[in-house]
Amino acid sequence: MSQSTSSIPEAPGAWPVVGHVPPLMRQPLEFLRSAADHGDLLKLRLGPKTAYLATHPDLVRTMLVSSGSGDFTRSKGAQGASRFIGPILVAVSGETHRRQRRRMQPGFHRQRLESYVATMAAAAQETADSWSAGQVVDVEQAACDLSLAMITKTLFFSDLGAKAEAALRKTGHDILKVARLSALAPTLYEVLPTAGKRSVGRTSATIREAITAYRADGRDHGDLLSTMLRATDAEGASMTDQEVHDEVMGIAVAGIGGPAAITAWIFHELGQNAEIESRLHAELDTVLGGRLPTHEDLPRLPYTQNLVKEALRKYPGWVGSRRTVRPVRLGGHDLPADVEVMYSAYAIQRDPRWYPEPERLDPGRWETKGSSRGVPKGRGCPSRSAPTNASATTSPFSRRPLRSRSSPPTGDYTPFRATRSGPRRRPLTSSPTDSA
Repeated sequence: MSQSTSSIPEAPGAWPVVGHVPPLMRQPLEFLRSAADHGDLLKLRLGPKTAYLATHPDLVRTMLVSSGSGDFTRSKGAQGASRFIGPILVAVSGETHRRQRRRMQPGFHRQRLESYVATMAAAAQETADSWSAGQVVDVEQAACDLSLAMITKTLFFSDLGAKAEAALRKTGHDILKVARLSALAPTLYEVLPTAGKRSVGRTSATIREAITAYRADGRDHGDLLSTMLRATDAEGASMTDQEVHDEVMGIAVAGIGGPAAITAWIFHELGQNAEIESRLHAELDTVLGGRLPTHEDLPRLPYTQNLVKEALRKYPGWVGSRRTVRPVRLGGHDLPADVEVMYSAYAIQRDPRWYPEPERLDPGRWETKGSSRGVPKGRGCPSRSAPTNASATTSPFSRRPLRSRSSPPTGDYTPFRATRSGPRRRPLTSSPTDSA
């Protein structure tokens, strides 16, 4: 029997008038992790508005899977971000999302994927080669540089896209910042004349120029932009220039944000865990023998893949949200239309009920099938139709970056603070390519 929203308990810690905004801003991770102790579905007061927080993985899974059925759609925050960077595939839902996926899917056959992986591996090697032996770099910045290099090189193989590639490399951080800030406060950010918005606008213009040039050229250059331009749906309709532009911007956001953060955390963990680092290097030496990886190598790197999965488990996004399109039943409660339902992958995937010893990085936990109770991957993002998820961009690292050492922390170093995407100012020391 379903129950009304009045029976949903309110999360503790609400302040007068402003509700749960202060704990979400001051100690968001602690607040979200403790919320599960009070129920699977909780009521949140965000100023004058009421939202809900799903804390049980089964409810979150139901909610995210239902996004394809039209019960849930992207949050208002994602809609706010789309005003500045376009309605990207990582944020769209429903029929629009399905149509875009169908269009893009044929372009990711084996030959294309092999080309993309080779390009990303070479780009990672090129970036690492720019570090001199013994050079100390900031791990978060280094990971962002690696992700930017891999994403932009995959998007543009032709000189026709050279200007757009350079612009994305230069302003990728601005694009990510604009996406995040506009999602958090869309109405306020829309009226603020920020330098980041101007920078993104200039990059947007160069991407449009590249699209026009590729259209006029008409050739398939084998890159991701060519794939988008040649993609068609079942009726033979191709993507418009605006849709292609939005996909490029979306891939930049998805490729720079998540994979860069996971890469940074992997470097951090390798500096903390000599045994994990040793096993990783042993597998890379055995399978690759010092060469760059190919697409065919990826299934032969199970420990590397499990390390990526475990890093995604331990260091996921801190909060996500969906909005109900119509009245929906969730967890035995009837939710009205047009309400936000939040969830925290971070809280769920650090809950000992679902993952024993959740604070310990343990790639071995993924050797057993059915070990995941976390948030579904790839829901609402192009995990199979673009090389932007963390597995695709982290696994094909060249031997050189993985040989780089994340230096042990000193003093009062605190790696995880508030909701930072990567470890705070973690030093990374580059090692020679042929180091053992």
